[in-house]
Amino acid sequence: MKIISIDPSTRNTGWAVIEGLKRDKHDVWDDSEARWRYGNWIINAHSLQAKFQEHAEYMIMEFDINPEEDWLVLEWPAYFGSEKGQVAAQLGYTLNLAGIVGYCSGYFRLPWQQVHLITAVQWKGSVSKEITKMRFFRAQGIKKIFDVDHNAVDAVMLLFEFCKRKKITFRLVTEHSIPDLE
Repeated sequence: MKIISIDPSTRNTGWAVIEGLKRDKHDVWDDSEARWRYGNWIINAHSLQAKFQEHAEYMIMEFDINPEEDWLVLEWPAYFGSEKGQVAAQLGYTLNLAGIVGYCSGYFRLPWQQVHLITAVQWKGSVSKEITKMRFFRAQGIKKIFDVDHNAVDAVMLLFEFCKRKKITFRLVTEHSIPDLE
């Protein structure tokens, strides 16, 4: 079983996946063979509808989604009352992200119980991207700061927080981990 996390964007989408999860007959999770991967996709399409399809095609290339057991965790866009949030809403960005989330979750015909929509406030509160990135490096035990796309970081941390809260795993060891160079 795998759980896929998507931090959607119309230009640069972050993703993360934990694969190799198992549950016993008592619904107890076994993450002893779990593997983490993450990355980001640059979205090149111009129309919103083409952006929907480009997201789905990236997901097809990156993940072998099994609708029988896999879960999808997506960051659901929320309205923020700040000036930046109001501008985003007025320009339609918030609705566009909701469209991408809806398309991605519907494209793979996952049962509704396997799709988890979580706002940024629900999984990280109101902390900045810089603090989220610091938490990402700390969770991996990395002492030096390296340049990792903030969308990928958000997708990893969204998935990590989801897994911790669901008591699926408390480990974050990723394929793309950067070794400490000290």
